Amino acid sequence: MKSVFVTGAAQGIGLAIAKAFAAEGCRVGLFDVNEDKCRSLLDEPEFEHAIAGYCDVRESTSIMRALSEFAAESDGRLDVLVNNAGVLTAGDFADQTPEQIQAMLDVNIKGLTMTAHAAFPWLRDTPKSAVVNLCSASSIHGIPLLAVYSASKFYVDGFTQALNLEWEEHDIFVTSVKPPVINTTMGHQLDPRHLKSMTISMEADEVALAVVDLVKQRRLHRVLGRTTRVWYWLDRFLSSKQRRAFTARLLSSG
Repeated sequence: MKSVFVTGAAQGIGLAIAKAFAAEGCRVGLFDVNEDKCRSLLDEPEFEHAIAGYCDVRESTSIMRALSEFAAESDGRLDVLVNNAGVLTAGDFADQTPEQIQAMLDVNIKGLTMTAHAAFPWLRDTPKSAVVNLCSASSIHGIPLLAVYSASKFYVDGFTQALNLEWEEHDIFVTSVKPPVINTTMGHQLDPRHLKSMTISMEADEVALAVVDLVKQRRLHRVLGRTTRVWYWLDRFLSSKQRRAFTARLLSSG
């Protein structure tokens, strides 16, 4: 039985991804700072073969403890690591608190990095393993009112590209998915000024199916959503001045 470890699995996209892999017959690890919610999910029939526990990706010891707990139940097998845990604070950068900024750096950057690093031995020892990093449409161009979050996803994009090459020799496929705004608790945390033009039109289940498909096809990156894909391709071909103007227009329209 293939095994999949998901961070931030208590709700939203993480939970949807866990359900999608469970439906594929995988043993799923549901890990989150909300341990009680993860453990309650074990009562659901779809998670008959799941493992649940506590994982705070801000702490290296917590990551290693969670991975070790999961590996003990999966006979050391780790077919897919899903780095999903993330936090978002929207609004003017100058108005954000140091604690809000630090949380995005700690979870979105440090947490994802250290989880991948800790998981490497199990990934290396599992044939044709994969890492899926949850990126974002905000990694296409820096988004005003999402400065730190957007920048953290640029990091995820670069980190994914680098490891996709570096870990190829170990038969570990590293990829990412870039969704637009999703109908989740986090998606609704955007600044009201964003929502004038950034319509919430995609569900977490759609992201989950894309993640499962990415692992099967072993494709590097997937940009989700029609509007996001158009923006992605325009950003590749427009000049720097044009890209800036186009992104500003996205934010001011509506």
